[in-house]
Amino acid sequence: MYAIPTAFVSAMFVVFGLYVVITQGLTRLSAPFLLMCSATFAWQGTWTLLFQTEDPQIAALLVRVGYLFILFLPTTFYHFVTEVAARRRERPMLLASYGLCVVLAVLLPGNEVVSGYQRFFFGYYPVAGPLHPLHVLQTVLLAARSAQLLLGARKQAGGEARRRLDLCLAALGLYSFAAVDYAVNYGYPFYPPGVLFIALSLGLLAITIVRYHLIHPYALAATIAHEIATPLATIGMHADEIASVWSHVFKGYRLAVAHGLYDDHEHSDQTERISQLATAIRREVSGTSAMVEMALASFTLDRLDRSRFSAHAVQQCVNSALERYPFRAGERERITVSPIDSTLRFSGSDTVVVFVLFNLLKNALHAIHVSGEGQIAISAREDQGFCVLQFRDTGPGIAPDVLPHIFDAFFSTKRHGSGAGMGLAFCRRATELLGGSIECTSVRGTHTTFTVRLPVPGSAADRALPGLPAREARRR
Repeated sequence: MYAIPTAFVSAMFVVFGLYVVITQGLTRLSAPFLLMCSATFAWQGTWTLLFQTEDPQIAALLVRVGYLFILFLPTTFYHFVTEVAARRRERPMLLASYGLCVVLAVLLPGNEVVSGYQRFFFGYYPVAGPLHPLHVLQTVLLAARSAQLLLGARKQAGGEARRRLDLCLAALGLYSFAAVDYAVNYGYPFYPPGVLFIALSLGLLAITIVRYHLIHPYALAATIAHEIATPLATIGMHADEIASVWSHVFKGYRLAVAHGLYDDHEHSDQTERISQLATAIRREVSGTSAMVEMALASFTLDRLDRSRFSAHAVQQCVNSALERYPFRAGERERITVSPIDSTLRFSGSDTVVVFVLFNLLKNALHAIHVSGEGQIAISAREDQGFCVLQFRDTGPGIAPDVLPHIFDAFFSTKRHGSGAGMGLAFCRRATELLGGSIECTSVRGTHTTFTVRLPVPGSAADRALPGLPAREARRR
C-alpha cells in the first residue's frame, strides 16, 4: 500500500523525461531537467522496493542506493534554474555543488551520511548520519539561491517570459516542501510526503517546458540562426572568390575584344554589370547576416545578464555600425558623424547598441529613399549621467497621428513586404533593458530625430540596474 505512490511517481517521471527530450530535443535546458527526472525515477523506484522488503540486509543496501540519487536532486534543480535564468556565472558554484555531491556519495557506504535504517509503520527508512546535516544545509542554500536567480530574471522579463518564470518559481516552492522528508531521517514517525511535492513540482516544470514553451523560443531562434548563417557564410565566400578572380577574367575578355576575337556590342552592358555582381552579393550576404543576428538578439533580450554589463565607447559602436551596415550605392555619403569624444562611454552591451543603430539607419535610409532626398546626422554627448546619442535625418518626417505608435510592435507604415514593424519595438525594449530610453521627435517635411539615452558607467542609473552588484558599479 505505502509503495504505491512511490511506484506511480517513479513510472511517471520516465514519461516526463522522455516526453520533454523527444519534443524539445537535448538542449542546455532540457538536459538538467532530464537529470532531475532520472534521479527522481531511480530514488522513488528504490523507495518502492524499500517499503516492500522485509529483509534487513536488503533494506541496508536499498537505503544507500536510494540516497545516492537524493544527494544529487537539489543540485540538478539548481542546474536547471541557472539555465532558465541564463546565469553562466553560476558555473563555479554549480560545479562545487556537484563536487560536494560526489564526496558525500563516496562516503555513503559508511555511516557518515546515512547511519543505517529504522523500521516505521510504512517500512524501512534511512537514519541520518553525522554528515547528513551538511546535505540538508546544501539543499537549503541551493533552494534559496535558485529563488534569488528566478526573482532576478523575473524583474528583467516581461509578458509571457515573466509568466514562465512565475511557473518556475511555483515549481521551486513545491519542490522546497519536499524537505519535510528529512524529519523522518531524524526519527519522526510519519509517512514521507515529499514524493507528492516532487511530483507536482517536476510535473509543473514539464508543462512549462512543453506547453508554455520555456525552451522553444530560444532553441528555435538559435537553430534558425545557425541554419541560415552557415549557407550565408558559404555564399559570401563564393562571392569573395568570384571577386578575386574576376579582374583577371575581365582583363582577358577585354584583350579578346581589343584583338577582334569577340564582339561585345550586344552584351557590353551585361559585362559591366557582372563586374559589380560579386560586390552586390557580398553586400546582401552581410546585410542578411546582420539581420539574422539582430533577430536572434531580439529573441534573447529578456535573457541579458545585466551583471555582465561593461563600459563601451560610443564612438566605437557608431563606427562599428557604419562599417558593418550593408549600404547601397550612394547611401554612405548621406551620413555625417559629428566628432564624438573618445572617452564618452555607456554601460551595457555594445552588440545590442550596434543593432539599435542598424535599425535607425535602416528606417532613415528607407524614408530618404521614399522622398528621394535627405541627409543623416549622428552625434553624441553626455548629459546628467546619461550618454545621449542623437540620430537625425532630413527625410519626409513622420505624421503627427503616426508618431505615437512607431514603437509599437508590428506597427509599420511601409508597404507590405518591406518591414514587419519590429525594428523600433526592438530599439525600445533594448534601450530599456540597458537602463536607458529612446524618444522620437519629428516635423513633417523637415526632420526626424531619435534620441537614445544610455547610462554612463558608475552613474545613478547604472547602479540602479537590477542584477548589478553595487560594488561592481562603483568600481566601474
